[in-house]
Amino acid sequence: MLCFLGRMEEFVLALNYSDLLERYDGRIAFGYRWCCILCGTEEADLLRYRCAACQGALDAIYDLSAVRISDDLNPLRRYAGLLPLRSAARWLGEGNTECIHAERLGRRIGLDALFLKDETANPTRSTKDRVASVALARFAELGVKRLALASTGNTSTAYARAARLRGDVELNIFAGHEFVHRLGYSDHPTVRTYVVDSGFDSAGAAAKQFAASGDVHFEGGFFNPSRREGLKLTYLEAFDQMPVAPRFVFQAISSGMGLVGAYKGAVEYRALGRLPRLPSFVAVQQASCAPMANAFADGVEEISERHVVVNPRGIAEAILRGNPAPTYPYLNTICRSTGGSILSMTDEEIYHAHRLLEDTEGLRVCYASAATVAGVLAARQRGMISADQPVLVNLTGTTF
Repeated sequence: MLCFLGRMEEFVLALNYSDLLERYDGRIAFGYRWCCILCGTEEADLLRYRCAACQGALDAIYDLSAVRISDDLNPLRRYAGLLPLRSAARWLGEGNTECIHAERLGRRIGLDALFLKDETANPTRSTKDRVASVALARFAELGVKRLALASTGNTSTAYARAARLRGDVELNIFAGHEFVHRLGYSDHPTVRTYVVDSGFDSAGAAAKQFAASGDVHFEGGFFNPSRREGLKLTYLEAFDQMPVAPRFVFQAISSGMGLVGAYKGAVEYRALGRLPRLPSFVAVQQASCAPMANAFADGVEEISERHVVVNPRGIAEAILRGNPAPTYPYLNTICRSTGGSILSMTDEEIYHAHRLLEDTEGLRVCYASAATVAGVLAARQRGMISADQPVLVNLTGTTF
């Protein structure tokens, strides 16, 4: 049964990803099929992001019988069968980041198998380089020449770098004024930046309005599957690097697209026999801006007005999103159906984790990544994780 109604909601993503993979097993001659992950409807328009029938997220479904994971240095070729591309993509140097067995930090926390995926080693020091590489390659395939997008800093910086290197797309980047200091790119003819006198959600609305007014494609944010598929590569690499399959996966979230990509990759790897089971997914937010964590704690399936954070503030700027209502159902589904959770961490807990990570492993990360580590500490202290269970933590970026 494929639906998105009432109590079935918490299981629907798991059912549909698996069902869609089974449906198309051995039946895709080349590339992928574009399908709704909620109702299963196939979509012909490859630039559409949401299902015309139910407004669910569209995603790329692959023929796993044709997938071969190679040992190529280029991750876009290594995982080519699990990417929404139909031709060879230009690799921009991202990926192949270290997955560290954090023995010193593990001893302090009481975990024998704690692994840190260090995405700070990417070219712009953020995991979003993977997004830009996959997304711009796919947009080029589909003939998109002008894009509008919004970001709190990491994504726009990664896109700007990739656009300069590729030279085949014009970017129109919208940013809230409080995030301007996080835009880590220089002026370039292919990149235009517009500052909005409000936060991230308003910047996204402005980007969408700008795209609607001319021959510009709205990049789509969370609902652009290229974002989720690019971030998925972080986890496929980590699954291949770890000597043991993770029992838990932790990541800080704003819209949650990285964790959805991780979940999809785990479903695909389980179907390929490369994972024995799905890990439990744990999302982490900061207490000052935790609409998803609060809704999850309330046991509800949708964000309501009482969960929305107006004018959000917090030390973890990369994850300041006050109203993630469109994306929360997906995160709620994944975390509940896998036995995970959505946690919120105080500033004090985040600062402590930031210092502890640097003291034990010599890693200096952004406060969003520190919030993730704080989530692991809290989960261990609360008895959610036992000492011998393998844990994978995604350190998504560093400070600017």
